[in-house]
Amino acid sequence: MDNTTSYSYPQTLYTNNHVADVPSPAPAFAVNDHLERLKKSQHILEKYPDRVPLIIKPSANDRDAFPIDKSKYITPRDLTLLQLQQIIRKRIHFPSEKALYMFINNKLFPITSMVGPIYDEHKDADGFLYITYCQESTFGALHHVRHPA
Repeated sequence: MDNTTSYSYPQTLYTNNHVADVPSPAPAFAVNDHLERLKKSQHILEKYPDRVPLIIKPSANDRDAFPIDKSKYITPRDLTLLQLQQIIRKRIHFPSEKALYMFINNKLFPITSMVGPIYDEHKDADGFLYITYCQESTFGALHHVRHPA
């Protein structure tokens, strides 16, 4: 079993390749998985204090989701959401003419916001900041209003 971790910049990708030999029961797996992610995030923060660990996934509500090849990233604290969006667009080969929305805890943030302060306020208990993306705004249905002629 080979555990490897690789880091690169500017995308600052984090990967951990491993093979599970024996399946474990669901409750124990969930606890172990959370503890593993907590250890990884603490290790990342100790080794790279000027960066934050992110997990980026397509929204489950996006019918035409563009899959991302890697979901774990380590980004500089001063990276803006616009810069992060550009990285995501490249990774998923997203058309430039379409709008891409990024949600953190089901909220949209200004595209000029920096990742560091958002991480400090909205990180998960496991130490990762979870970001979902989709190509449609999921704020609700559009209501068409007819104006009298």
